[in-house]
Amino acid sequence: MKKIMFVLLAMAVASPMLAQEPQEGPPPIVEASHNAVVRFLDLTPEQVEDWDTIYLIHRELEKPLQEDIAAVQEQIDALFEGGNPDPAEVGALFIERRALTEELVQVHVNYHQDFVLLLDDVQVGKLYFIARADEVQKIIPAFKLFELIRRR
Repeated sequence: MKKIMFVLLAMAVASPMLAQEPQEGPPPIVEASHNAVVRFLDLTPEQVEDWDTIYLIHRELEKPLQEDIAAVQEQIDALFEGGNPDPAEVGALFIERRALTEELVQVHVNYHQDFVLLLDDVQVGKLYFIARADEVQKIIPAFKLFELIRRR
């Protein structure tokens, strides 16, 4: 757990807004969110340790891909700013950016799959409950508007 908190703290410190105020440990929202996931899924200490490890691996794999995508995008932008870019060069860069993006998506998919493998059946059910709730959250206001669900 300390490993994940360290990585998240490093990311938070890199943010200009958060870098202005040094903090001890991870930002409270990060720690609270981590703890909420642990409590809701009722993760064991071993599961938490394994999750933290695969999360760190995920972050280490995604960072260079994100940097490469940004670099390719800068090249694309520079070509267009220069006026009348070579279509073949632009096309090659778009293809490169798409391939990098697909790699990044696969990193996220692998992380999620690895996380699910840590869980027992009850925990998987809870995780999918949250995923389903996230999917329907955007339509709840429409149901409230027509008073089809109770207002609080």
